Amino acid sequence: MAWAGAFGRREDGAIAVQAALAAVPLMVMTLGMVDISRASNAKRQLQDALDAATLAAARSTATTDTQLKTVGDGVLAADLYGTEAALTASTFRLTDNKITATATATMTPFIAGLWMDGDMVLNADAEVTRNSYSVEVALVLDVTGSMKGTKITGLRSAAEELVNIVVQDVQTPYYSKVAIVPYSMGVNVGSYAGSVRGSVSSGTCTTSGCQKYRFVNRYGNNKTFSISNCVSERTGADAFTDTAPSTAPLGRNYPSTNNPCLTNAITPLSSDKADLKAKVAALQAAGSTAGHVGVGWGWYLVSPNFGYLWPEASRPADYGTRDLLKVVVLMTDGEYNSAYCDGVIAKSSTEGSGELADHIGCDAPNGSAFDQATNLCANMKAAGVVVYTVGFEIVNDQRARDLVSNCATDAKHVYMPTGSTALKEAFRAIATDINALRLSR
Repeated sequence: MAWAGAFGRREDGAIAVQAALAAVPLMVMTLGMVDISRASNAKRQLQDALDAATLAAARSTATTDTQLKTVGDGVLAADLYGTEAALTASTFRLTDNKITATATATMTPFIAGLWMDGDMVLNADAEVTRNSYSVEVALVLDVTGSMKGTKITGLRSAAEELVNIVVQDVQTPYYSKVAIVPYSMGVNVGSYAGSVRGSVSSGTCTTSGCQKYRFVNRYGNNKTFSISNCVSERTGADAFTDTAPSTAPLGRNYPSTNNPCLTNAITPLSSDKADLKAKVAALQAAGSTAGHVGVGWGWYLVSPNFGYLWPEASRPADYGTRDLLKVVVLMTDGEYNSAYCDGVIAKSSTEGSGELADHIGCDAPNGSAFDQATNLCANMKAAGVVVYTVGFEIVNDQRARDLVSNCATDAKHVYMPTGSTALKEAFRAIATDINALRLSR
């Protein structure tokens, strides 16, 4: 019937109106939830930016609240650029060694403003304890043949990052110095060789101590190697101590031409950031791995017992000096394969330690390179040195993993990066930790 058709059409229209009316609150609810999500994201961005700004202010040389605010606001502006958080106010205040900061920002909502009377207000706060002590850091860097190619490139970049962060432009009232220990088949001590391992006689001898050393190799054949500016481990009662070399000289090093003394020499403690970065940039990878010698020299360069060797500005302070942190950062890929006997790589050394015919016919009296490194790490930590370890793309050897894990001060000081980006992140994290700048909330 006609009236029935008309009623059906009227009913359809009513349903459409009802659906449209129901969609309005649903849309409002949806947009409101979007606003809440946006606000949460903007709040996180504001907090991250304030954390970074407070850390930057703490690292700066600013000493007044106004100076701190100038530094902090610059970081806030850069980090919030392109975000939905519009900064409206900030404060940075220094009390004793603690910097407290607050930031307020607004975000324009899609619809929540209908019942919120305007923009959404976001707040963040941060607190940082400023570095209040001096630091002496020895960077012990693996520059062996296994580090060639992209690995050594990544190491240069990571080490430079650490130097940039740790070494401050202002060195008073607290100083921050870094030493560099490149190691491979030994450690090159450069012009300090005579003072460290003792002088040598001219000519050729059949006992270690001359300019040239004629010895019997593992196959019973005579070999003659020349002295170098590299050193090996010392033996005897002071093998694993930091006793001064004037009392217990370091081991001589007679390298083969197939595994020569590395080019890069040690750099004693320095606050010359440009020079330190130049030394890092010059690192070259070659040779076998006497990692234990590198570990020892990391300790020696922050030890006051070795201080008499260096220029006054490079001499480590005494153990127990107030407001002083001594740190060794040990980086390795884990191949500790070269131990010494009488200044020549021992026959007990493992795969990767050079030509077998170049090994002397005696075993290393101190044991394997792994065992020696472990003992040095233990004694170094007992002396109060904080040790970070970085196992970079560590070899598949449980001894290597154990060394990296056990040498560190604790598990929080162990890093196992894979790839150059992760290596740089590890060094950055260590540098930040060394600077003792921690977010307390």
